[in-house]
This record gives sequence, C-alpha cells and structure tokens, in this order.
Amino acid sequence: MHYDPALDPALDGAFDELCHRFLLRVHYEDTDAGGIIYHAQYLAFAERARSAWLRCLGIDQPAMLIAENVGFVVRRMEIDFLMPSGLGTVLEVESSLLRLGGASLTLQQNVMNRENGHILARLVVDIGLVEFRNGNPPKICRLPAAIKIKFSGLVTSNS
Repeated sequence: MHYDPALDPALDGAFDELCHRFLLRVHYEDTDAGGIIYHAQYLAFAERARSAWLRCLGIDQPAMLIAENVGFVVRRMEIDFLMPSGLGTVLEVESSLLRLGGASLTLQQNVMNRENGHILARLVVDIGLVEFRNGNPPKICRLPAAIKIKFSGLVTSNS
C-alpha cells in the first residue's frame, strides 16, 4: 500500500483560531557539541512550519511550481534568540499572519518549548511570490486571487 502524506493531517499541525501550530522534536542532528539547539536550526524549524501552514490552507507549493512556475521565497527575516533548549525537547512553532500585501505577506513565528511554553526564538518573515521563467532571475508577481482569499481572514495585525 502506498502511503500518501497528504492524507495524514497530523503531520502538518493545525489551526487554532488564526494561529497555526506545528510540533516537532529536537533530534541529535539539530544540536551543537553541547547538546543545545544550533542557532541555524531555528530557520529550518520555521521553514517546515511555514510549509505545513500553506498545506493546511490547501496551497500545494510543488503543484504551483510545476503548473505555473511560481513559488514562495523568503525576502527578509528577523530572528531573536530568547532562550536555549536542547536535545529531546518537543517544540511547537506558532505561525501567525501579520500582513497581507498584493505580492507578499509577513508572518510571525514563535518557536516554543511545548512543555513549559517558553518562547525560544521569535521570527518575523517577509515572503514574496515569484515567477521562475526560462533561466531568468525570479520576478515578483502578484498573489492570485484564489490564494489571496485563503490568507485574507488570517491577518492578526493592522500594521
């Protein structure tokens, strides 16, 4: 029997009101020599959560890339490392949409220790939609109406 991960919603977390929650466990490969989460891994954790966020909204990134030659890219990111954590910790990445523009969006992502609720890292991420054509540099493009409508009810800030 072929396993289809798209049919297993538990893998992608879930929405709680306007916020998406994604769980993961810190593995040995995520840590430095002292057993503490290596700082760059927070970027990977946030990326996994953003991809899961999109899948939960019914946005199929691989299909968009194949059919329309468009994809989401990170344009800018701020990250504050607030507290260390280590091997074996269960993390929750909380993602909220702060701003929705014509061709971009801004998310806030909190990476938290699931057991005690402490925020370990806070990220603010600007994402844009770009078109990939004929080996040329990617070109920014507007969010299609069908995708923008999926985001419209999720904005948590007026900024």
